[in-house]
Order: sequence, then C-alpha cells, then structure tokens
Amino acid sequence: MHEIRLIFLGFGNVGSTLLRQVLETRETVASRAGVQIVPIALADISGVLYNAQGLPEETLRAALQAVASGRLLESLPGVLPLDAIRSALQPGVILADLTASPHTVPILKAALDAGCGLVLANKLPLAAPWEEARIFFEHPKVRWEVTVGAGLPVIATLNYLLDTGDQITAIEGCMSGTLGYLCSELEQEVPYSSAVRRARELGYTEPDPREDLSGMDVARKALILARTAGWPLDQENLAVESLYPRELASLTVDEFLAAIERLDEEYAARRARAWNEGNILRYVARVTPQAGMVGLTPVPRESALGMLRGPGNHFAFYTARYNEIPLVICGPGAGREVTAAGVLGDIIELGRSDIR
Repeated sequence: MHEIRLIFLGFGNVGSTLLRQVLETRETVASRAGVQIVPIALADISGVLYNAQGLPEETLRAALQAVASGRLLESLPGVLPLDAIRSALQPGVILADLTASPHTVPILKAALDAGCGLVLANKLPLAAPWEEARIFFEHPKVRWEVTVGAGLPVIATLNYLLDTGDQITAIEGCMSGTLGYLCSELEQEVPYSSAVRRARELGYTEPDPREDLSGMDVARKALILARTAGWPLDQENLAVESLYPRELASLTVDEFLAAIERLDEEYAARRARAWNEGNILRYVARVTPQAGMVGLTPVPRESALGMLRGPGNHFAFYTARYNEIPLVICGPGAGREVTAAGVLGDIIELGRSDIR
C-alpha cells in the first residue's frame, strides 16, 4: 500500500469537505487505487496543525467540528504558527492549495523545490503573468483539474486530446454558473438588478457580486485552458466584458446593489434585440492560439449554448478530430462536494504516478 502524505493549505468549505471525503472513502481508495492518504498538516490563516507521521483521528475530527461551528484552527490545542508548514515540505508529500489567495505562490514554489507534488484548487497562481505561472504548467508534479469546471473532467479531457496527438484549434463555453443563472433570469424577462440580487441571496455570487460580474473569474478559467492547451496567453490577450460600468466599482456593496437598477433598461434592450434576431444571451468565453474574448454574447436559441439553463457549465473543444461537431462537456461547474472530489481525484492520480 502506497502512502500519500497530504498537506491542506486552506481549511474552509472545500478543505473541510475534502478531509471528510478522505476519511469516508479510505477503504474504497485503498482497494481501488492502492493508496492510503495520510493528512499530516491542516493550515488556515490562523495557524497549522502538523504531525509528520499523520495527524491523529481525533484531531482531524475536531478540526472538522471547528469549521462547522465557524471557528479557525487556532481554537484547537497544538496549533503552530503558520510558517511551521514549511517543516512539512518533504519529498513525496502532496500539498493541496485550497485557498483563493494570491499570496500562496512562495509556499507553492518552496514545495516544488522540496520535491513535493502540488494539487491546485486556487486559480490565481495559474492565471498570473505567464512568466510567473509557467512553472506550474511545466512541472510534472502539478495538477489543477478543479480550477476549471470544478468536478467536471475538463482539464483531464484536454490533456487526453493533447496526449493522443490531437490539435486544439479553439475552446469555447459558458464557464460560470453564476453568470449562467443571470442569463437564464434575463431570458425570463427578470430585471437585471433583481436577477443579481436573487443570485446573491441564493449564494450563487460572491458576497460582493462584482467579483462575478466583472468577468475576471471566467477570464482566469479561459487563460488556464489556453495555457493547458499550450498557448501561453496573458491577460492582455483577452478582451473581457464587465457586466457593470467602471463608475460603480468604488461603491460599497449595498450602494452597488441599489445603483444597478439603472442598468435594467440596458439589459432588457439587449435581451429583446437578441430575441428578435433568433438569439439568446449567454456569457461566453472563447480562446484560440492567438487571443480570446469573454463577454455577453448572442447565440442561436436552438444551439447547445442557447439551450443551456441555469448555473450549468458548458465546454466545447474544437480540434482537428472534433471539427464540425466539437467535443462537449456539460454539468455543474461549482459546489463544494464536486470540487473536493475533483481535488481528491488529482491527489490520487498524482500519488499513483509516484508508484509508477
């Protein structure tokens, strides 16, 4: 039985769900994959719990209970300063970046230097300027499946196409469940401001919905897909449409939510114009080897993108082999359970590669 020693960098919704899945699937993973996952460190912004031989079961259960009750790891006995995580960086260890932080790159690079593997749920290191991000795309011990499409096998499918010698010509899709929901509401003639507020109430958006409405999260996913395909694009190679004007960027969240009523007429007119032309609005990303675009796009009502409903994701790969009809992946593009399961799959795959 091969042992995978695992570091959790970030222990919020996804991290705690991943730990629960690790504990619940131990027997299945051992029998099917021949590996045993041993959590040796849990870290959040308050500190780290660390045991080189593996954290005791009672410590892991206590950490899960702490997260469930809204507490940080510092509330538990034995927590160490966050910098102590560097002691856990040893050859063969896998570090999972489960944060959404732009500040994890130094520890990620230190992990690679120490001979660790990396599994990234954090998109930001991969969407940094190419010269900073390229180490993660080119290193053989880095995996990043859930950064695009959560639990959908988007990166795995793209790698399959590349590994079998296919030539990718374009990648297109609806890559945000939040903006997919917004478009579905507009389609039903719900005012833009009401749709945004409703999406926030349902938890589809970030607490500040501008983080979704800016289009930057979709742009990061498009960049990650392009770079995985071997196209070293940068942010300036993408044309990104924000779904709110620049002058609303400096408002508080409450002020923003009040101010967007003035956008209702504009988006109603765009919906009506698209409908009268036989189209429907979707927030679409498209990348090619040269450039990309991300924005609200009229698509035929009877097309695959036009028939997409609610917060589902849709990814289409146009290749030398899949030319007239693209290879398509559809499904839920968010959710802590499917995201954590995708991370777990990457951990298992990376751990098994060490056996081979």
